Amino acid sequence: MCTTGVVRFADGSYALFKNKDFGRTHLDDRLWLDRDLFGVLGMTTWAGDDPEKDEYSGFSVGANAAGLLVCDSNVVTLDGLVNYDVMTEVALREGTDVRSAAEAVRRACAEHETSWGNLVMIDGSEAASVEIRGKETCIVPLDGPSARSNHHVVLGHHELQADTATTDKRLASAQRQVSAARTIDDLFHLLESHDDGATGVCNHTDLNTVYSYVLHRSSGRTVLHVLQGHPCAGAGRTAVAIPFGGEFSTAAAEGFLRDYPSAFKANHAALA
Repeated sequence: MCTTGVVRFADGSYALFKNKDFGRTHLDDRLWLDRDLFGVLGMTTWAGDDPEKDEYSGFSVGANAAGLLVCDSNVVTLDGLVNYDVMTEVALREGTDVRSAAEAVRRACAEHETSWGNLVMIDGSEAASVEIRGKETCIVPLDGPSARSNHHVVLGHHELQADTATTDKRLASAQRQVSAARTIDDLFHLLESHDDGATGVCNHTDLNTVYSYVLHRSSGRTVLHVLQGHPCAGAGRTAVAIPFGGEFSTAAAEGFLRDYPSAFKANHAALA
């Protein structure tokens, strides 16, 4: 499961956050980085306990050079359908802002039935969530700080959804905290919080928080704040500027990967 959200700060900067909850206690992210696009590869096997069987597709969180930030969370994974992580990648590859990204996702889902998920996205002026249920999408403008978890807020709960135990409590906790957030540090505190025993936004139950991300866009530059493992454990976050556009080079990409907290240092953009 995952907890996600977006917020715009008083100085005009904006941010997207995500805790990635996973079926194992450890994961090493795999990354895509080129001059226009950054993404953490998504997985269809997020609930699996055998790393040898991991299957990757799409992006679970990412940003593009136009200033668009996007991530997702699971609602229902269904065999034979397109992975909702693919729709995060569609949004970032085809969108230059929230409206064009949401429309690209709507078109793609209409053509290809997709596992159910929640996308959240933000740009310099707008934010939205996109609820995906098969070929159906519900695009929801977000007028203020907003969080999402593992159920559809507008389309509603469904008997097939994977998380019926923690999703409402985590959403309420994250929404309360993001509504009060005034700084990036407030988002870090949100992501490490426990409001319901071992659950809460930082998860220590059957699923564990294995990565914590904040993407911050300010003055035309996007900085990723990323932490591997439980964010409540006290490890420091790594802050790395994403080298988009004229800042991109092979050396810059290698430096980004070197600083990123993952044992997997290959750039999937270079491998493609």
